[in-house]
Amino acid sequence: MKQIVLGGILGGLVLFVWSVIAHMPPLGTAGERVVDSAQEPAVLNALRSAMTERAIYMMPGSGKATTSAERRAWAARYARGPASVVAFSPRPADRAWLGSNFGTWISIEFLSDMAAGFLGAIIAVSLSSTLGFWQRAFLMATIGLIATIDIDGSYWNWYGFPTSYLLAQFADHVGGWFLVGLLLARVCRPGG
Repeated sequence: MKQIVLGGILGGLVLFVWSVIAHMPPLGTAGERVVDSAQEPAVLNALRSAMTERAIYMMPGSGKATTSAERRAWAARYARGPASVVAFSPRPADRAWLGSNFGTWISIEFLSDMAAGFLGAIIAVSLSSTLGFWQRAFLMATIGLIATIDIDGSYWNWYGFPTSYLLAQFADHVGGWFLVGLLLARVCRPGG
């Protein structure tokens, strides 16, 4: 239990520091673009008039396309383009349960990384004692690899996220979990 607590705390701290670094340019902004400031008010007004709640909006939306004719019509609109995925929040400051300041957001990030660190420590102490240091470290790095393939690979495939974004996520997640893996391979020894 001592190994899990120590590994969880240290692993969470490593993930948190890594995520701060990985979310800085250029890695943290890979694939992002900003709407021209002269066009931004018109774009935001269009979004505001078409979207009403905090949600992920897909355009063109397949909606309730249940017949083959409706699916063909959607496919034609999609092929013509453009296509968009918008994470929309009509009133971001109203998220009272979350708060709307940087301190709250960074605190939630910290708690998330700490929870992930503890789960990683549980995995690390559960590994076979026949695995060497580097094998355990690289095995922990596969957590980031699996998450990126499963989540960000799907976003790239289905929603058209930029390839530069996908590659940055590999660097972020695999790099972070490799660093955590180095630490946990030392602190959370199986059978120790």
